[in-house]
Amino acid sequence: MSIPQQEPLENGRTARVPREGRLGHRWPTRVADPASEGDGHAIRRITQLAFESDAEARLVEELRQDEGAWLSRYSMVAMIAAIPGTDLHSDPVAYGVLVRARIGDEPTLALAPHGVLPEHQNQGAGTAVVEALLEAAQRDGEKHVVVYGWPEYYSGFGFRPAGEHGVTAGFARQPEALQVLVLDETAEVPAGEFRYPEAFGADNAQVAGRD
Repeated sequence: MSIPQQEPLENGRTARVPREGRLGHRWPTRVADPASEGDGHAIRRITQLAFESDAEARLVEELRQDEGAWLSRYSMVAMIAAIPGTDLHSDPVAYGVLVRARIGDEPTLALAPHGVLPEHQNQGAGTAVVEALLEAAQRDGEKHVVVYGWPEYYSGFGFRPAGEHGVTAGFARQPEALQVLVLDETAEVPAGEFRYPEAFGADNAQVAGRD
């Protein structure tokens, strides 16, 4: 998988997603069908190949079992448009999910995991699925989203350093990678410790290769 020429993010949930151009119109997106064997297989394949490990695939499966964290409407895939403007498209090539997380005692959303098949990186599929997720969350009235990943990539979506809001995370060995996107400008981002759902592991930032 192509990795940006930067120091790797330790414990990053989206650290291996490279910068992509704004080509989202080429990539139809939709909510993944939880009852579809095809979607399940595609999501496992995307996460396994994108992260070069099966840890992310197992994480998604564990998150699905967490009623307090899993929001099926925010589990999305991107596909190649076989014929733009029609319903003809490829199998999923990118996947992203928003899950319920916490800043202190207040609810927020976390973007993770998020990956693209290696042969389709740097073409816009990852951008398309992230944009679709953020737009859906904003339509639903969600207030903010947290991500731990490349600032150079996520700033393009409007994410800002979490420290500007007084948001911290014990696992964030690279604090600049912890970022917040405000979806509702009338809402105040609570200051405090950011926590992923329990499925992310005891240290709250489960990494590829976990036991």
